[in-house]
Amino acid sequence: MRRLAASLAAAALAAVGIVAAVGQPAAAHGAEVFPGSRQYLCWVDAVTESGSLSPSNPACADALAAGGPNAYYNWFGNLDSHGAGRTEGYIPDGTICSGGDRGPYDFSAFNAPRTDWPTTHLTAGDTYEFQHNNWAEHPGRFDVYVTREGFDPTAPLGWDDLELIDSVTDPPDTGGPGGDNYYYWDVTLPADRTGRHIVFTHWVRSDSSENFYSCSDVAFDGGDGEVTGIGDGSGPVDPPEACPDQAPGTPLGELSATSVTATKAHIMWGAGQTGCVTGYDVIDTATGGILASTDGVPMVDVTGLEPETTYVVAVQARNDNTGEVSEPTGSVTFTTLAEDEGPGTDPDPGPGACTATFSTTNTWAGGYQGEIVVTAGDADVTGWQVAADGITTSTIWGGEIADGVITPAAWNGSLGAGQSTTVGFIGTGEAPAGGELACS
Repeated sequence: MRRLAASLAAAALAAVGIVAAVGQPAAAHGAEVFPGSRQYLCWVDAVTESGSLSPSNPACADALAAGGPNAYYNWFGNLDSHGAGRTEGYIPDGTICSGGDRGPYDFSAFNAPRTDWPTTHLTAGDTYEFQHNNWAEHPGRFDVYVTREGFDPTAPLGWDDLELIDSVTDPPDTGGPGGDNYYYWDVTLPADRTGRHIVFTHWVRSDSSENFYSCSDVAFDGGDGEVTGIGDGSGPVDPPEACPDQAPGTPLGELSATSVTATKAHIMWGAGQTGCVTGYDVIDTATGGILASTDGVPMVDVTGLEPETTYVVAVQARNDNTGEVSEPTGSVTFTTLAEDEGPGTDPDPGPGACTATFSTTNTWAGGYQGEIVVTAGDADVTGWQVAADGITTSTIWGGEIADGVITPAAWNGSLGAGQSTTVGFIGTGEAPAGGELACS
């Protein structure tokens, strides 16, 4: 199983001439590669040696026609920057595979309920090594859901269809960001499943509110990880012989700028292009200067920016073996925010400055998933705390817990008037009753 997923990833990247390096810092991005997610296996099915897209799978072809190429070239970017671990009640039924359509790329076509998506064949009750690509490394939790027995794959996927079967925090990985490296952990699948099902994997980062989403189509038919519905049956493509001397081609796919602060912006672009590419540069189109560089990873945090300033940036590919650079991509424009004092400067905003509401989003034997929504009152709040008596957890995101008190994470301590943030956690024991909690 591990060999299959790794070889598919390596082949897809090699087919478009990427030489990916490890150890490059960036925001976390990735997708399930075993069992292969829709966006990942459609990318493997579609990408050609020239970097163009030509899917043979009919569901993948329809998704490309409906949503365009950006979701393919950024198959690892199915995300919501403000997800914060939220599930039912936040992500609407029918949009679960795309995470509610709140990301920078259009993955909505991958919600289509149909039975001809690329499929991984499994055996119910067996234990498999799940693998989630890590375009970058960040701490966090992976929640694995499987549709319940009797699921209708021709109907839109809803939260009532899904059962949480596994949750793991900070699993090991096979190497640094980029390329075919991945996180891995063992998952024992339910023994009562038969026929076609969906495995939904929710990656919840613990160092920011950014979340990632993957729907993997599986068939419980006694298989052992075989994948059908991609390619022509001849197996992974061989790497082209042009590297390392071929000139780098312009990166494909649309640029995006997310997580913009007063001094930083996260820039993403497509991973496919022709030629030999060993790295990328983000350039300021006004000055021609290089704002940031990566070694093979198609995303980077651009830091050291000026507050309240508009930037227009593009990306060029490099071949460090020859010193050549490609023509730049199209540009993306963003404006940095005003400087503020940052979270935690006022640990006591005063009584009545905020409210907090607790609810349970999922339950199982011996545990539950809960969330607390903290909302500022009529004035801005900088530094809040919520009484969390009765809550026992070792896994929390969007905040920290100690001595029965929840305090903000590094990124959500400051709330504008009326603004909300969400703290999610995996609790042990019986879930407390929902309702208001003391917030100050």
